[in-house]
Amino acid sequence: MTQQKTFIAGANIALDFKVNLSDQPKLFLIHSLGKTLLDGAIKNDKLTFILPKSYAKKSGRIDWFLIVNGDNKLQGNFEILPNNDTKTDIENYLGPPSTLVGDGHFVMYVTIPTDCFDNPKPENTPVIFRSQFLNAIRAQTVKTKDLIAWKIIDAPTKSGIVSVSAQCNATITKEFDAVIFPGIATNFTISFARNHHFADGNQITTLKTAVIKDKFGNVVSDGTMVSFVITTANNMVLKSFGTTINGVATAQILHPDHQDVYTVKAYVAGIAESNSIAVNYKPINPKIEFEFSKDNRTIIVGTLRSFMNQLVPDGIKVTLKVYHHNQLVATLQEDSVKGNAVFTISSEYYKEKKYSFEISTLGSIQKVEEKNYESN
Repeated sequence: MTQQKTFIAGANIALDFKVNLSDQPKLFLIHSLGKTLLDGAIKNDKLTFILPKSYAKKSGRIDWFLIVNGDNKLQGNFEILPNNDTKTDIENYLGPPSTLVGDGHFVMYVTIPTDCFDNPKPENTPVIFRSQFLNAIRAQTVKTKDLIAWKIIDAPTKSGIVSVSAQCNATITKEFDAVIFPGIATNFTISFARNHHFADGNQITTLKTAVIKDKFGNVVSDGTMVSFVITTANNMVLKSFGTTINGVATAQILHPDHQDVYTVKAYVAGIAESNSIAVNYKPINPKIEFEFSKDNRTIIVGTLRSFMNQLVPDGIKVTLKVYHHNQLVATLQEDSVKGNAVFTISSEYYKEKKYSFEISTLGSIQKVEEKNYESN
C-alpha cells in the first residue's frame, strides 16, 4: 500500500493497494472540492487509483476510504501541499481606498500569495510590503499567517496619495493608491470687500473666508460648504452660501436700500465657525421729489438721485403710504424705472374726499399734505 502522506499540487497522484479479492474495491474520497468515488485498475495483485487532475491541483487534506461491497475495509488520509516550484501569483486588496489624515485613520493592504494553481502559499511565506508618501519610501517584510499577509498603513498628517505595492518571491504587484483627504475644518476668519459703503440697494458686498485648514494645517477639500449668516440692525436674519476652492469660500450680498449694520458670521455646519464682523452701510438720504396730476390720482415720484447725484438704478423700492384722517388706509410699493416711480390712486378704491401721503425710499421719508378729491 502507498505510504506517502504528502504530495505536491499538480503532480500525478496515485494510491496503490495490494489485493487478492475477486470483487474490485472502490475508493471514496472526501476533498475540499467535494466527494467522489473512484474505480481502480488491478495489475499483478496491485490495485491502483489515480486522483483526478482537478483534485490533484488543489492543496489541502484528502480523506480516503476503501469500499468493498458497501463496507469500509480500510481508510486513511494524505495532504496536498502548494507547489512552490511554480510561478507565484499575488491576490491583493487595499481598503478603504481613501481616508482622512491622522487621528488613528488608516488603510489596510492585504495580500494572498498563491502558486499557479491558486493554492495559498504555506504559513510564514515572506511578503515584502513597500509604501511611498512624498519623499519617503518604506519597506517591511511580513510573513503569511492564516493564508494572508497584511499591513496597516497609518494615515499621515499631511494630505496626499500613499502608494503601496507588494512582492513575494519574484512576483511584484502593481501600484495601489490610497487617497488621504484633509481633516475637518477648524475655526477661521472672514473679511468683506465692496465698491462703496452706501446703502444704495444696488451694489454687491463680497464676503470671503481666509484659507480654511484642518488641525494639521492641510487646506480643506474643495467643495466644503460655508454658510454666511447675516443679522441686520432690526434682527432680521439673512443667509448666503459659498463652497471652498483652494480653501477659500466667497459669497455675495446685496447692499440694503437704507442705513443698516450687518453683523456677519460664517459656519462650516456643526464643525467650525468664524469671527464676527460688522458691515456698516451709510444712508444716501436722497431728496424726494414728486408731482401730482391735475386730478391728484397719479403721483410721480422722482427724479430720484443716488450718492453721486446719478439716477438711482432701476428696481429701487419706493413706498407710498395712504392716510385718511391720519389713519393708514393702504401701503403701495413700486419699483423705480429711469429714476421715477408712478402710483395711481384709483377712484374705484379710494372714494374719500381727502387723503394725505407719506413717500419713503433709500432711507428718506417725505410727508405730503392732504389732497382734495371732492371733484373726482
